[in-house]
Amino acid sequence: MLFAESLTGIILIICGILVKINPNLIAGYNTLSDADKKKIDIKRLSTYMHNGLIIIGAISIISSITMYFIGVKESYRLMIVAGFIILGVLYIALNSTKMKI
Repeated sequence: MLFAESLTGIILIICGILVKINPNLIAGYNTLSDADKKKIDIKRLSTYMHNGLIIIGAISIISSITMYFIGVKESYRLMIVAGFIILGVLYIALNSTKMKI
C-alpha cells in the first residue's frame, strides 16, 4: 500500500510540473474564448497550480512514509492521505478563482 500512496504523490508532482509547462491542461482554461483568456493572469495561475500540486504530492509522500514507519494501519493511512489530497485540491480550486487581471 505504501507504493500506491507514494505513486499518488508522484503523479501529483508530475501533474504540477506539466501544468507549469502547458497551462492549457488546467481544467476549463482551454475551453475559454480568447477574450476570456485575456482576463486571466495565466502565468500566476499556472505557478499557483504548480506549487499547490507539488506541495500536495510531497505532503502525501512524506506523510505516508512517516505513518508507515510509525506503524499506522493501512486503512487509517489511506484515509489521512486522501484527506490531505482532497483538502489541498479544494483549497487550490477555491483560491484559483482570484487569478483574474
